Amino acid sequence: LKEKDQRDDDVEMFPSHRPNRVGTAFSSRSNKVGWARQMVETYDWGILSTISTLPGLEGTPFGNPISIAQVEGTPYFYVSALDQSLKDIASNSHVSLTLSDAEALKSPACGTVPKAGDPESPLCSRLTISGTFLNISGTDEAPVAWEALVAAHPAMAAWPADHSWFIGKLEISNLWLINIFGGASIITPDQYYQNNTVAA
Repeated sequence: LKEKDQRDDDVEMFPSHRPNRVGTAFSSRSNKVGWARQMVETYDWGILSTISTLPGLEGTPFGNPISIAQVEGTPYFYVSALDQSLKDIASNSHVSLTLSDAEALKSPACGTVPKAGDPESPLCSRLTISGTFLNISGTDEAPVAWEALVAAHPAMAAWPADHSWFIGKLEISNLWLINIFGGASIITPDQYYQNNTVAA
């Protein structure tokens, strides 16, 4: 009962924590795995960070907004090989994807109430997923990924065909989450994929 009350409090205090696109309510903040999984299910874009290959900036971090869709917790992307991030990935496929409750633009915890919150507040949840970026075009999982991508981002279906587009996925190696005071939680891929997103 105590955890259920906490979930209800979270929903009322932080409006971004409403039922997500698959219809499940956010878990208690103490359920770190469930919280991380449902952030991935809820948000449809993030910041993809790569190791830069830009002249003069080689080896430095480079962040770039990217649209995402998920299937059973795995983030998928529709990307152009001409994009700078993908040029970086061609050299080093290790990346991170960062999501934030600030994306919802309506959470008091993230600063929509003056002096009440901020994107850096621990209550404005942030998740960084590290792993390897893979090109899955032509594989068995590509059609399901494409269906999820165009459902989340209908404009993708009309993007020009001459820009070397392909479907990518993030093969997860680590998840780093802050969703409350007290420091970050580290989540393994096994823990993440065992969670079924049912509020607990």
